[in-house]
Amino acid sequence: MINELFEEEVRFNQASRPNWEQGATHRNLITGYLTDLADSSRGRLCVLGAGNCNDLDLQKLLQVYSEIHLVDLDESALRYAIDFQSVSDNPAISMHVLDLTGIGDRLAAFKSDPDQGEAELREIITALTGVQELNLPGPYDVVCSTCILSQLILQVVHAVGETHPQFEELMVAVREQHFRSVLDLIGEGGAGLIISDFVSSESAADLKDVPDFQFTQYLSQLLSSRNFFHGVHPGLLFAQLKGKAPLAKLVQDVEMLPPWRWDLGARQYAVAGLRFYLRMTE
Repeated sequence: MINELFEEEVRFNQASRPNWEQGATHRNLITGYLTDLADSSRGRLCVLGAGNCNDLDLQKLLQVYSEIHLVDLDESALRYAIDFQSVSDNPAISMHVLDLTGIGDRLAAFKSDPDQGEAELREIITALTGVQELNLPGPYDVVCSTCILSQLILQVVHAVGETHPQFEELMVAVREQHFRSVLDLIGEGGAGLIISDFVSSESAADLKDVPDFQFTQYLSQLLSSRNFFHGVHPGLLFAQLKGKAPLAKLVQDVEMLPPWRWDLGARQYAVAGLRFYLRMTE
């Protein structure tokens, strides 16, 4: 059976392929952050939600990492990425095609037959809170999630609808599972970088026109008026790893990076980044 939710992501990837030039600022920022996180030992990098890799300069990253593992459910996007950036013959690049949540097919089945009801959604939430075996050759020195969290939550929006009584619980379960997955893949003393788009020019038409010096203030106004994607308010992402949050004791030096704009051609996005290190076990 064709998974409608996955098909939507494939269509999005295909539509955004021509945006290499427009996305240069976004790509340079992310590539720079990942280059800074690489240490002199040329460690291993894993990128979750790599897609077309328009936000990664693979040639530059290969200069500082001994291995780069690209993970996405869209195999055609990954193949396009390594061909476009001329690294398809490089043995240091590995592709892994998988569903990061493990419940994508069940969500798609629920979308096509919502009469399955509350019991099935309860089972899906239970599955999300369990241990997710991603079958990846970790651990890695650096793990990066590149604007995939909003897509995972969008699957929930499309499958159950944002007015469903269990939507909020399901969305929170997806977000928490994603953070756990990132941390589980990081080796001792390694680093994580979680990047998420959180609002687009579809709902904030003047996003692309606001001057840089007013950008942070403008974003604060959007967030205050609740104009942001479900579940990815930058403050909520930060809270996953701070204070009394269950994962907070596993990490250190958690830092919210300054927000920036991502030009995707037809749309612009505001993007937030979260950088942290796995706490060394005593």
